[in-house]
Amino acid sequence: MRIAVFSDIHGNLEALKEILKDIKNENIDEIICLGDVIGLGPDSRECLDIIINSNIKFILGNHELYYLFGSDIDYNVDLEEKKHNEYIASTMTDYEKKYLEKCPLFIECKYGNNKFRFMHFLIKDKTMKYPYHSLNLLTTLKDCLGDVVKKTNADYIFVGHEHTGFDYEFDNTKLYGVGSSGCIKNNIISYTIIDFKTEITVLRKVITYDRNKLKLAFEDKDYPLRNEIASKFFNIQLD
Repeated sequence: MRIAVFSDIHGNLEALKEILKDIKNENIDEIICLGDVIGLGPDSRECLDIIINSNIKFILGNHELYYLFGSDIDYNVDLEEKKHNEYIASTMTDYEKKYLEKCPLFIECKYGNNKFRFMHFLIKDKTMKYPYHSLNLLTTLKDCLGDVVKKTNADYIFVGHEHTGFDYEFDNTKLYGVGSSGCIKNNIISYTIIDFKTEITVLRKVITYDRNKLKLAFEDKDYPLRNEIASKFFNIQLD
């Protein structure tokens, strides 16, 4: 049994294509995406349509929640970011909306004696439209991280949201941040493989993709915060 996990594609169609092409060569039994396939990059709807039309289990990220419920669910989103999210919503159709309305906030399953939980980020209150803990949990609030992780009641936890990967262990619980598979500042992307052959191993598979195609996609579309996003999140300077 081998599971591929990736997260935070953020409208980077070329990265998504390369990841799925590589997964086909890895004898993978199941693919899980931890959300934020839309937003920021130039091809949000195109990326989401690939997810929908492929055999991929999908978990809602905060950008999918912005689309479904509006940016006001997150007080950290400023006015310009709201305009960007409204643009993303305007590119979607009922096809994407109906799909996302059926997607979960997390997936729980058991492999052998170990319980796994997959989610976009650690959940503070699943009844809220913005259910996640702050990312500060990984930095300024790090002393609280262990208690939050233990309350999840799983042996292995996989999350996205934080674009830089990480891993922690608290007693018998392992927490893996798979990082962003699309919102990166160079041509190196990655995804995670969980292998259950004899013992559970978690591997980071690193590949490359064509950033020139991503730049062309940015140049082909004009939308709120495009230049700032290209520079800040993808290290691409547009003419």
